[in-house]
Amino acid sequence: MQIGEKVKKERLERKISLREFARKLEISAAYLVDIEKGRRLPNQELLQKIADILDVSLSTLNQYNLEMPKHIKTWIEKHPIFSKLFRFILKQTDPVKAIEELEEIPTRTIPQAPFLAIYESELQAIALEASSWKVETGGDLFGIWGDIPIIYLATRVGPKAIRSNAHFRLDVDYLIKVSSELSSEWGLRYFGDWHSHHKLGLHSPSSGDRNRIKRLAEKNSFGEMAEFITSFASDSKKDHIVQIHPFVYRGFPEANPADSFLIVLKGLSPIREVLIKRKLMPEQNLASYSTFQLNKIRIPEEPLGRVIGSEGNQQRLISERLLLNVGTEFKRVVSKNIEMHQTSFGHILVVPVRDEQCVAFALDGKWPHKILQVDRLDRKIGQSTELDVNVESLSLLDLDGVINCYKVIRDN
Repeated sequence: MQIGEKVKKERLERKISLREFARKLEISAAYLVDIEKGRRLPNQELLQKIADILDVSLSTLNQYNLEMPKHIKTWIEKHPIFSKLFRFILKQTDPVKAIEELEEIPTRTIPQAPFLAIYESELQAIALEASSWKVETGGDLFGIWGDIPIIYLATRVGPKAIRSNAHFRLDVDYLIKVSSELSSEWGLRYFGDWHSHHKLGLHSPSSGDRNRIKRLAEKNSFGEMAEFITSFASDSKKDHIVQIHPFVYRGFPEANPADSFLIVLKGLSPIREVLIKRKLMPEQNLASYSTFQLNKIRIPEEPLGRVIGSEGNQQRLISERLLLNVGTEFKRVVSKNIEMHQTSFGHILVVPVRDEQCVAFALDGKWPHKILQVDRLDRKIGQSTELDVNVESLSLLDLDGVINCYKVIRDN
């Protein structure tokens, strides 16, 4: 029995409702559900509250808690992907054997990288484009390659792509343009491509695919790349159910594709979200992804289940880029240095106006970083005045809106 199960058992024995217990703990009911289902680990302060309310000793609860240092527990809580993997291991009948089997995966399948993470929205985008063509088609994959590579954007190719019944060629000029923009603005790396094998009937990369990936890796000095092969499900071509087969290449120049497990991050990729909100890359029709139903996509078994995509390290990486991006854009507007201060609630963005006058935007720490409050700062006299600004729908995703808000304040 894990600690979440123990907490729930003790709560039910005392006939305390979930909502009442959450209220006494001063946390949300959803957070308590996550604890009881093992999706989150309570810190020591919260665990002490739980013990006090349930009238059990802390040592009793700690018998069911993970025996690990506090800083490791905190790190696991902030990284849902690794947390999911950790809980997956603990749920096995023999956790030690499960770890040994995972350790063997690199030599059997994908050296050092058995997993790829991708947002649901990007699976939908791939399936939508794949289902729109009876001949071969494809696109590109962009993301951040870390301990677990994360795909943040799957694009369709440019206008000069070549498609036929058994052949597909990328629009290289368009790929170079998009890669440069995504790299400079968002720190995304070109992962590789996705393409269909509708007519060929293949579920894995062809020899031509492998040679192309190896040439790209050599040209760009990549140590690893990804490739998705799509096809229509043989039993449901009429419904255009799309199968997606993920592969990873490692160890160039001799690298060969190996099957990959997908960790699917729930919801909309933050990169796609911000590009849609700012009306960038209109040729991609980025908002259309949602027209393809998730239940019409088939992917390999998901051993870890689906992971929340709106929090954790995968979101933090893009948040940092978004904050940097906003600072850069404001600097272009005012031609002066911009300040970004971290606070307990998020950040404060300070933009100069004139002399010692500034405009300060209080930003929520969570995506999409809503504007909480706008103040006028007078540093000469050390005074801050809250301004009557409607910030209800304003966030850093709407950069034009935030800049226009600044300009109105500056000009008045």
